[in-house]
This record gives sequence, structure tokens and C-alpha cells, in this order.
Amino acid sequence: MKYRFLIILATCLMVMSCSEDYPATFEGDPYLIFPTDDHGYNIYVQQHFNNFYYYGQEGVDRDTIYVPLNAFGAIPKEEVAVKLEAFNSDTLSFPERIDSATENAVPGVHYVPFESQEMINLLKYKANVMEDSIPIILLRDESLKETTFRLTFRLAEMENAKVADNDENRVVVYIADKISRPSNWDFWYFGIYGDVKLDFMINHSDLRWTEDDMEIVLSDSFLLAYYVYKFKEDLKKYNEELGVNGPLREADGTVVTFDRTY
Repeated sequence: MKYRFLIILATCLMVMSCSEDYPATFEGDPYLIFPTDDHGYNIYVQQHFNNFYYYGQEGVDRDTIYVPLNAFGAIPKEEVAVKLEAFNSDTLSFPERIDSATENAVPGVHYVPFESQEMINLLKYKANVMEDSIPIILLRDESLKETTFRLTFRLAEMENAKVADNDENRVVVYIADKISRPSNWDFWYFGIYGDVKLDFMINHSDLRWTEDDMEIVLSDSFLLAYYVYKFKEDLKKYNEELGVNGPLREADGTVVTFDRTY
């Protein structure tokens, strides 16, 4: 009985000690943060690509993309009115994360301004969830046919939520309406990239060869082998049809091939 009493006493003391060391529950406003993409490393920059060229319809004049947003520290107990701030990304601390061949997007021309009533009504983070997404409305402008623009924005101060890692917690959206190299283009299987080559691939397949299409094909070795073989055979026939006007070339005169790049 004596030993049993000592064991119970020791257990109570351990529990009391642990409860004193256990950190207090966070009870402040939740922190909001843009989660990083697969290539984010330690730099909080999330990137999205949107190209109206692949929609195949000139009548499409806007598109909505959804950017993931997470809460931590606490779950929002009420809906959060999310505030965003677009900025000139030439001032980024890590300029290598931005495509320098692009230009800063213009509000009202390339995207619906965040301070507009339309966006204020849409930029909401739901209550009682740890993960949500917010809409960004992109606009199709004639300038996108010549230049790729970039919309760079970050979280701004909000009434009932805090901004986490605001220095580098940013999103970059690239917007275009012209043929352009998919970010995950595979040089090993498709060779050096070219606009004429990509246009040939689109016209000789059932795909638009967007980043999503490329990811699907590259993840399936049989499908990848099929398309590589098909493009080589189709290009051979196409060059024969061109005759003395061939072979197929890029704008700078480079001959289009699907030879592997070593």
C-alpha cells in the first residue's frame, strides 16, 4: 500500500510539472500566409502562369485564378476581409525569382484592382478553416499579345488577422496572350525551345502544351515516348511537303528539330 501511494504521488507531481511547462494556447488574431510552391525553398514567393493564348477563344476577356492562403497560430473565428497590395516587383529583394523579360502589370488593364468594390466583395477568408483561397481576376488586353506582364502582390495589414513574413511572402502572376515557353519545358526530350516548334506541337496534337499539359506528359513515360515519336515523324513529313522552302525554321533561322539536348 505504501509503495502504491508513492507511485500515485510521483505520477501527480509529474503531471503537475508537465502542465506548468506546456506552452499556453495562442489566443490572438490568426496569421495569414501564402504557402510556397514546390520550388519556393526558403523564399516565400509563389508563382502562377496564365496565358489567354491557349483558351482558343478571342471572346474570353477575363479569367479568374485562385491563390491558396493559409492561417496559422489560430483558426479565424470570423470571416477575414483580406487586403492585398500590388507593387512594382523591380524592388524585390530576390530579383532572380522574377522573369526580367516581363513588365509590371497595370491595374484596370491587366487585372481588376484590389481596391475596387468587385474585389473587396470577393477577397474573403472563411471562418473556422486553416486553408482557403482567394480569387484574382485577370484581364485580357491587346498588350498581352506582344509582352508578358507580371502582377506581384503581397498581403496588407488587416483588421482581424496578422500578416506573416510580409518581407518575402509574395505572389507573382505572369499574364500573356501569346505563344510562350512552358516553365517546365523539357530540353532532354523536346530539344531547344522555339515558338515555331511549340506551335507545331499544338497543331500536331490534341494538347495546348501548357504547364499542366507538360506535367501530365512528363509524368507518363509511355505518353511522352508517343509524342516525341509522333512529332519527329510529323516533322519529317512536313519538311518533305515544304520541299525547297524547308526545313521548318524558327524566326531567327534555327532549324526546328526534336533531337535531344545533351
